Amino acid sequence: MRKFAALTGAALMVASCATLSPRNRIEDRFFELGLSRDRSECLAAELDERLDRSDLNDVADFLDDLNEAGSAGGALDALLGIDNPRAAASIARASIACAF
Repeated sequence: MRKFAALTGAALMVASCATLSPRNRIEDRFFELGLSRDRSECLAAELDERLDRSDLNDVADFLDDLNEAGSAGGALDALLGIDNPRAAASIARASIACAF
């Protein structure tokens, strides 16, 4: 029984490492959108400090949609699609903080 519990615990640890955290997803998406690695790291760190995990997931999902937009209209739809005022305000504040 102990071996089973140990193997199960090890499998869960490996599985949890295989998925990206919301912060890492955000950083990667900003970089893919054309920001520098330093600016992407700054924005992700600022958002990580300001938002809880649920809000971070909303931002990461929003950036996925924005990244997949094939046109200016699609990007506008993605921008209008964020339905989380805390996340939207935090993106604005993080952008200002990382601009300098």
